Amino acid sequence: MARILVVYSSLFGANAQLASLTEAALRAAAADVRVRRVREVALAGEEQTAAEGAQIATGADLTWAEGFVFCSPSHTGLLSASIKAFIDQHHDSAVAGAHLNKTFTAMATSGFAHAGQERVVDELNAVGAAWGCVIVAPGTTDEGLNVHNGNPYGLSFVLEHGRLPGSGETTGVLTTHLHRLVAVTDALAPLRAADAEGGARKVPTIAGVLT
Repeated sequence: MARILVVYSSLFGANAQLASLTEAALRAAAADVRVRRVREVALAGEEQTAAEGAQIATGADLTWAEGFVFCSPSHTGLLSASIKAFIDQHHDSAVAGAHLNKTFTAMATSGFAHAGQERVVDELNAVGAAWGCVIVAPGTTDEGLNVHNGNPYGLSFVLEHGRLPGSGETTGVLTTHLHRLVAVTDALAPLRAADAEGGARKVPTIAGVLT
């Protein structure tokens, strides 16, 4: 059973809502799931109660996970400062190889179209690449995903009055993409096991592990 960690930033509630729907889709794919919010870095007067009571992501959660889903709002075309602070906080362990060959997928929200969703998922994917993760992007091969948002680099959602679009549509694209994330995470388990045993250099290719 793939262990997937969902990490999100949510000042106004939309990404908390997305994280909840993501958790449901991952559990439907038979994953073991943890949902954690980052500690918010907000300007005075902007602190919200949307995620009150949600557990804060820690290094122990990162270590536990075999795959990651990072969700960030688009803030003037950039990822959330709160997500960035969390990433920077755990830089040393990532450089040491703690997340090698885990899976990684990125998601973004924004208040209107063309507000930086592709930039946000690109920035998050760069983190996954730096960590040595295997990035699982939606790609251009699924017609339903393309009709939804046309973003092959990570799922992105244009909010409607500060909330996610119709739950049926959102759930559909999450189910399609996250089932694939879980399948890839499970398939890479032998490679992660070899890494843990210090035998990564003995494994010639990922293809050899998956056969």
